[in-house]
Amino acid sequence: MIRGVITISAMGIFSFLSGCGYAPAPANFELTDKTLFVRGWNEQELRKIIANFQQMYSDRLPSNFSTDVQSDERGVLRISFPNDIEPRFFCWLINYVQYPKDFDFRSRSIVVAGTATIAADFLPASNKGQVGKRILFYIPAHDTAYDLVFGRVDAQSYEYPFSSERWRRVEDPRLPDAIDEVTPPNHALEATATRR
Repeated sequence: MIRGVITISAMGIFSFLSGCGYAPAPANFELTDKTLFVRGWNEQELRKIIANFQQMYSDRLPSNFSTDVQSDERGVLRISFPNDIEPRFFCWLINYVQYPKDFDFRSRSIVVAGTATIAADFLPASNKGQVGKRILFYIPAHDTAYDLVFGRVDAQSYEYPFSSERWRRVEDPRLPDAIDEVTPPNHALEATATRR
């Protein structure tokens, strides 16, 4: 009986130390070339939403934080960051543009996506380096959490809950139906080909 308890305890400690078979992704991650794509808000609304976000995090965003908003031929608003934006704030902004405070987002069809280049390995259970690859960020379909984003690279999706700020691999990509209507063609093709 005592031997069984020792064995179970040893297994529990091993699982705790090894992260139950995988090492958790680091909380900090590096991205470059970040761009946000939005459909469903007009430019004036979007600028107000971004201004609200900037005010909410004024003590954490750099003083030179700025955005450049352009509209493409599809009517999709494209937001770039002349002075860059920290990756975690980029993810938070994607979520905030989908669910902004004091805006009626439930009566509209809002689609928000982001793209970036991975500058350092950070995704869990990765068998090969992702550095230099483009990653697609989006709010998953049928979202009820309202506090996360998904990232997709190499036909594999990962979730980033803001409660833990740790990337986790997911089996169901939960790609929104309209994701390929706002993203650049190379991401749209991958999303369409792999949607379940």
